[in-house]
Amino acid sequence: MNMEPVVNGLEETYPDQIEFRALDANSVEGERAFRAYALPGHPGFVLLNPDGEVLWKGFGEQSAENIAAQMENFLIP
Repeated sequence: MNMEPVVNGLEETYPDQIEFRALDANSVEGERAFRAYALPGHPGFVLLNPDGEVLWKGFGEQSAENIAAQMENFLIP
């Protein structure tokens, strides 16, 4: 499953609430991020608060609904 359409759809849903970043897991920056967040595989997802603290991590295929539910847990209404 290509996760890009899932993430792009979420970017459109939360344009002013969440900053999205995509990293290539095979790039130097991507490899550093995977090590820093201890992601065991890809695709990997990390939700951070504004202070950079990890709120949620996921890896492998994720549905848009699952990722959105995780984001909703931390959004301030």
